[in-house]
Amino acid sequence: HTNGVRTVAFSPNDKMLASGSRDGTIKFWDIQTGECLKTLRSPRPYERMNINGVTGLTEAEKTSLKALGAVD
Repeated sequence: HTNGVRTVAFSPNDKMLASGSRDGTIKFWDIQTGECLKTLRSPRPYERMNINGVTGLTEAEKTSLKALGAVD
């Protein structure tokens, strides 16, 4: 995760752990090895939108757009 973890849950067989983060991801972990088995990401509304060279945006707006998937 690239931001704080908000929630965790164990699988019914106690072999996996799921963690949900403020970064919009859910990760599934192997409890024995600590290996991340899979990462799910919620869709971001501006995924891959190129904002390079766009004028009229403040730095705060650019930061927000990047957090929502835009690229610079």
